[in-house]
Amino acid sequence: MAALYDQIGITYSATRSTDPRIASRLYAELRGATRIVNLGAGTGSYEPEHVSLVAIEPSVEMICQRKVGSHPVGQASAEHLPFKDKSFSHAMTVLSMHHWANRPLAFREIHRVTTDRFIALTWDPTSDRFWLTRDYFPEIHETDLRIFPALKELQAHFDDVRVSPLPIPEDCKDGFLAAFWKRPQAYLSSEVRQSISSFSKIDRVSEGLERLRKDLDNGAWAKRNQSILDAPCLDVGYRIVTARVRPSDP
Repeated sequence: MAALYDQIGITYSATRSTDPRIASRLYAELRGATRIVNLGAGTGSYEPEHVSLVAIEPSVEMICQRKVGSHPVGQASAEHLPFKDKSFSHAMTVLSMHHWANRPLAFREIHRVTTDRFIALTWDPTSDRFWLTRDYFPEIHETDLRIFPALKELQAHFDDVRVSPLPIPEDCKDGFLAAFWKRPQAYLSSEVRQSISSFSKIDRVSEGLERLRKDLDNGAWAKRNQSILDAPCLDVGYRIVTARVRPSDP
């Protein structure tokens, strides 16, 4: 993960930032936390301000883009946390689990350093494809099916796993993969794509972009996606997972 984001994260903070509506949902799940570890913290988006928090991020490039005054950050991976046992009440992660090289090991580390809850923003592999991966980049969907954790995987490692849909607003401030579901022209921007790891994992990106550009010009995209054009938000598969940490990982 470090090498990937040292390459694609050069302009990350320009297009990836905290969307206040998503933040509000996450903070509600973190209510009552006394000390949080944020895994795969990136540039610091979605870190609540008024609670003790330590960020963990493997990429030097991402760490360097954190704002002055942000929570303290350490360079490490989720699989090897440099903390004593039970150092935190909560662990959190935002769109990071699919990058972890060894999720079972990372989950064991969460159990080791945390006493209460694990809160994650992730994507559900069982969700329907949205238009970008359905019509232009099916390779992204195929890749995501392999790398994102399924609900059964989370249930095998945590107790009381609760999954809540997270509809994405039409003007989402954070530029993750499906954030521009109602602003298709954004995907034609190299700056936008640079900060979306999905595009770095596939070949023939230019072919999909050319199809999208053509469909935007001739009106085919609008005709095909007419049903979503008046929607203020859309469920494109993102989920907030809340789980109880076990006393010890079996």
